[in-house]
Amino acid sequence: MPKTATTTGKVYLTYVDQWLDTLPASESEDFIEFAEVTPSVIEIWVYAGIVGYTGTFNDLNRWVKMKFKKLDRRGILNSEISSLHADIQELRMAITSGEIKGSDGAARLASLEKELRSHIETSERFNRTTDKRGLILAGADRVMRELTNIFKDDPQFAEPIDNAMNAVWAKVYSELT
Repeated sequence: MPKTATTTGKVYLTYVDQWLDTLPASESEDFIEFAEVTPSVIEIWVYAGIVGYTGTFNDLNRWVKMKFKKLDRRGILNSEISSLHADIQELRMAITSGEIKGSDGAARLASLEKELRSHIETSERFNRTTDKRGLILAGADRVMRELTNIFKDDPQFAEPIDNAMNAVWAKVYSELT
């Protein structure tokens, strides 16, 4: 893990920590709170870009993993799907071999298959929602970065554009959640 020393004598473990130190305390605290409760690193990265983060996604991703434990919902769901599929295969073999009566096994098999289909449907819905949110937020981030670059040399527009970007971010984010 690279450490960065500054002229003030502070040592930063990550670029993100160094960047957070440049923000006003309220913005830094808001960002850290957002990062703590938001499961998506992409959403955290987009928010960081809005408040002036210029580092890489990988730096931010490492920082989030180091600071906050995130639940891998997609991994858990995929693991459950695999387990259900294996259970169905074992039940079918048990029915075929005569270990379980056909009528008893058929009811259990139908129940497991229904649960498996439900898990698969949930997984597909989760993936569609995540992909859609990621694309919308990435697009919004790109537009905001381009606007910032276009007007970066004109201080007259800096504050109004900043305020507009924060309002747009809040609106887009509230509509997606």
